[in-house]
Amino acid sequence: GKQIQVLSGHLQWVYCCSISPDCSMLCSAAGEKSVFLWSMRSYTLIRKLEGHQSSVVSCDFSPDSALLVTASYDTNVIMWDPYTGERLRSLHHTQLDPPMDDSDVHISSLRSVCFSPEGLYLATVADDRLLRIWALELKTPIAFAPMTNGLCCTFFPHGGVIATGTRDGHVQFWTAPRVLSSLKHLCRKALRSFLTTYQVLALPIPKKMKEFLTYRTF
Repeated sequence: GKQIQVLSGHLQWVYCCSISPDCSMLCSAAGEKSVFLWSMRSYTLIRKLEGHQSSVVSCDFSPDSALLVTASYDTNVIMWDPYTGERLRSLHHTQLDPPMDDSDVHISSLRSVCFSPEGLYLATVADDRLLRIWALELKTPIAFAPMTNGLCCTFFPHGGVIATGTRDGHVQFWTAPRVLSSLKHLCRKALRSFLTTYQVLALPIPKKMKEFLTYRTF
């Protein structure tokens, strides 16, 4: 219970923190338009990631630490390269057509985003009463589930199930896709677990391989 360090710099409530699996970085989201990326070795600010148009309230690293996702009230999830600060992709939460019920389902604020344990899927919770599951390489959700008052989500460590928390005081469980990772993805995941983006780019390998290893080939 001894306090080790304090990271100061945010002006709003800190809604979410995520530590990279390689323990080198921490991302913090504090209801501001930018998120802060900190070094876990020196406890100093590495950079601010700017790109959202409204408050950012959730963040999560991929299992190999190569990607960072942030979710905002602006209805977008942004996928970043945490090593370079480059914005790789945006996932926009649009209205279902037709709506899942007769109520006024609208484009609304995101509450939570999380990676699946193998790093091939994302789950998001939004105020439009939907849990969405996204495949990493697609720009549209592959599955929807109706849920009310959702606030947070997380995958089971072995995959196959998502747990969500609600304002009603409930924890709900949902089935999620189970996938057998390709050999290419397993190799990428293994390499990126200990190689930064800059180290990959310095390797004497073909450009296409570098693009794949740095998630530039969605």
